[in-house]
Amino acid sequence: MKRLKAYLKDGINVAAVMCLGDTISQFFFDKKSLDEWDAGRTLRFGIVGLVFVGPTLRRWYHFLESRVPKTYSPMRRGVTKMLVDQTLFAPPFTMAMSFLVPLSNGEPIDRIRQRILDSYLSILVRNYMLWPAAQMLNFRFVPLGYQVLYAQFIALVWNCYLSMILNS
Repeated sequence: MKRLKAYLKDGINVAAVMCLGDTISQFFFDKKSLDEWDAGRTLRFGIVGLVFVGPTLRRWYHFLESRVPKTYSPMRRGVTKMLVDQTLFAPPFTMAMSFLVPLSNGEPIDRIRQRILDSYLSILVRNYMLWPAAQMLNFRFVPLGYQVLYAQFIALVWNCYLSMILNS
């Protein structure tokens, strides 16, 4: 039960930040008025956070914590976690998000496939402009229990970008 609560807490936190990111994206990047705001899109983006992003990040961070030797210096542990995160986790996670967000909006699979072909690499390149430094700080200085939350503060900016790209 305690474990379920932890997953739920992270899922809810992630959902809230993703909803905020989508809302910001719609108002400031898409230039929508309050009447034009697509609350359903915001809710769907948040649901992806609740059921996929939050639980996945929680599990991944715990996996990294258990696999990177604690005998490493704190700096080496942080660098190792960041490198593993950005090489093994970021590409498939980015692919999953590139699929799930349009799917949650009802896009047909063939259009999603084309969108991935058109935008996946540029999303991944932009990922590497933000996340390695952010994750280095996360893995080096943030206690495990707060790593998902920290990542979501950084993700507020990232989610605005993702929402803009994946919902266009």
